[in-house]
Amino acid sequence: MMKKDSKTVRMIIHIGGEVLPLTVPFDRQDLVRDTEACVADLYDLWRQRFPKKSDRELLAMVTYQFASYYLELADYTRRARTAAEEACTRLDTMTDKMRDTI
Repeated sequence: MMKKDSKTVRMIIHIGGEVLPLTVPFDRQDLVRDTEACVADLYDLWRQRFPKKSDRELLAMVTYQFASYYLELADYTRRARTAAEEACTRLDTMTDKMRDTI
């Protein structure tokens, strides 16, 4: 349900038997639903694979998995940014050398 005069939407997501009310930017609600689905799918899969684990243990495992994904992506992004900056520096150097020869 959308708040009046607002660009946010109230949503309720369900993960691991928990109900989580959220207020998110209107244009990010699809991302929230996709996130909910990914987390819920992993939780359900691990619930089947590890039936003796408590809900808290499973949620901790899922939390760790997504934190790991996040940190891996952050590291990948940092390395990609560094490589792009190095490439730009090399390109600038090459361009400067070409100008000097003209």
